[in-house]
Amino acid sequence: AAEMVSKSVPDGYTAYICDSAIWAINPHLYAKVPYRPLADFAGISTISTLPTFLTVHPSVPATTYAEFIAYAKKNPGKLSYASAGNGSIHHITTELFKSLAGISMVHVPYKGMGQAGPALIAGDVQVAFSSYTAMAQYARAGKVRVLASADGKRTPALPDIPTIAELGIPGFDMASMLGALVPAGVPRDIVAKLNAGVVAAVASPEVNAKIAGFGVRIGTSTPEQFDALMRAEYQKYAKLVKLSGAKLD
Repeated sequence: AAEMVSKSVPDGYTAYICDSAIWAINPHLYAKVPYRPLADFAGISTISTLPTFLTVHPSVPATTYAEFIAYAKKNPGKLSYASAGNGSIHHITTELFKSLAGISMVHVPYKGMGQAGPALIAGDVQVAFSSYTAMAQYARAGKVRVLASADGKRTPALPDIPTIAELGIPGFDMASMLGALVPAGVPRDIVAKLNAGVVAAVASPEVNAKIAGFGVRIGTSTPEQFDALMRAEYQKYAKLVKLSGAKLD
């Protein structure tokens, strides 16, 4: 889809809603992608931030973030963590977290969180950074514990879950961003009209309530702000993908 949009006529009739893997992670993860992430797209608006949450199996003797860190430091390499695969946001987030927290855990990559989530619930792995919607019912049933958010800000729908930045790693801010793009070259007046439409749609009570129900943090932007964010995220993940050691052909 990204390649198709990048090569589309820049007339404003083709737009693309995607997450930040397209412009920030994949260009550094894959040997080659069929588009230029910063040159081939123009931002319309951000839509939401999709946080992941530090989630542990009940077999881990920790009910708080501090207890988890203490246990992990006393037992290096004993814990294993699940991800949606090499180079996924879950993998990159956990590797950065390990590095900054000074802990060691074994990576177990799965083919998507559809496999990783059940592995955590079953206790095949003990830790995962997962979306709240994927774990909410299991957290309520006591089958997993949600300890902290990887996002830089608390999620409005989940105000009682603190952030890792609050709890011990200042500045920690890892989350996928959802946004709307168009091919580069779309006239700015058309981009402005599209921006107004996206902002109005996201602000509508019906759409706002539906998006918030997924445990995400809603946030629109100007096209210029989104373009700047894409550039910043591209640079940020160049370093983080390298830190994770992930590379795909």
